[in-house]
Amino acid sequence: MIIKSYEIKKNLKNNINIFLFYGQNNGLIEDTINKDLKPIFSNNIYNYDETEILLDEGIFEENLLNKSFFESDKLIIINHVSEKILPLIKKISEVNVEDVKIILKSGNLEKKSKLRNFFEKEQKLIISPFYEDTHQSLLLLAQNILTKNKIKISTQNINFIVEKSKGIRINLKNELQKIIIYGKKKRTIEFEDL
Repeated sequence: MIIKSYEIKKNLKNNINIFLFYGQNNGLIEDTINKDLKPIFSNNIYNYDETEILLDEGIFEENLLNKSFFESDKLIIINHVSEKILPLIKKISEVNVEDVKIILKSGNLEKKSKLRNFFEKEQKLIISPFYEDTHQSLLLLAQNILTKNKIKISTQNINFIVEKSKGIRINLKNELQKIIIYGKKKRTIEFEDL
């Protein structure tokens, strides 16, 4: 089932446990995971790379299916997924794994990708594309962060910061973090301060 990236949080409550996040916008993928998922699974977050899992699928399946008395919920994040993981995902999706959410992260997936097609057709799986940010979306993000931190800066200067980030959300957030730190001393930021 295909959903928009901003609809992910409301789909966490249902019985869907496997999500595929794909696309070029790694910054938005990380923001979504950090804001919507990690707070729910604060202590039980496991990160893997696809190659680690494919080296020994048996151990991964065993860890996935075994329930510890100390872990109520698990979040498993699998990075750099490709079509090689599809047989394992099919197998896991057939078993009802409770209290575990699995996030698969991938780069761009072609329309004809078997992995993408499998997620789009299955109602018990969620796929969400993360498209590149536009200048407008980055501008809005910057304005929201600066307003939240009570830093006054002109729209022209915000545009300059967005352009300096080269359209990459992570770069923009790094630049804004520097401005926030500098803004603790001086609440109004001028072009010369940038």
